Amino acid sequence: MTQRDNRRQEAEDLRSNIASKSYTSKFADESDTPPSICVVETVAEALGTDPKELGPLYEAIDPDSLDLLFESPDKFKQGCITFRFEGCHVTVDADGWVAVSLRTNDGE
Repeated sequence: MTQRDNRRQEAEDLRSNIASKSYTSKFADESDTPPSICVVETVAEALGTDPKELGPLYEAIDPDSLDLLFESPDKFKQGCITFRFEGCHVTVDADGWVAVSLRTNDGE
């Protein structure tokens, strides 16, 4: 298995191992939605709220940099970026997926 295959498997494992309190969406190939907007929409869905009710994404990560990493001609080709936003654990991977998991007080 190549290093790229290992990283892809890690990303797939991350998506599949996140408990039932998780949400995923795809920003590449099937959509013209930038990764930053996809993050906001997916977090809002996970929290059951309107995206306009969330705090600004830039308090967690620079939205323009996130978009450039995954959409520019020299885009991030493998791996993932993980950060916290609105109490959620967010992972954006080079395969075009956003995974959002809710964290509860008991550490789930």
